[in-house]
Amino acid sequence: MAYRRDLLAVLAAGPRTASSVARELGLDRRDIENELRHVLRTARTSGHSIALEQARCKSCGCVFDGDRLTKPSRCPSCKGSRIYEPLISIANE
Repeated sequence: MAYRRDLLAVLAAGPRTASSVARELGLDRRDIENELRHVLRTARTSGHSIALEQARCKSCGCVFDGDRLTKPSRCPSCKGSRIYEPLISIANE
């Protein structure tokens, strides 16, 4: 798919959130997680290094699991909804 190459190029340009990538490429934010997983898996097998800064709560600082690429809805600790989205980037090795 051509947009997966575009997705790889966008992530190689610098750290991005899933929402900003979806907005930049004109994709739906709900569908971007599957595309990101595929692109990251492909990039990893072709020798690129993947950097993922996990989502965290703005209120209490709780850090979420690294398996999630999109923003969680609520913090399990303080039940707050102010959450930083995970940042994803790809670098050539």
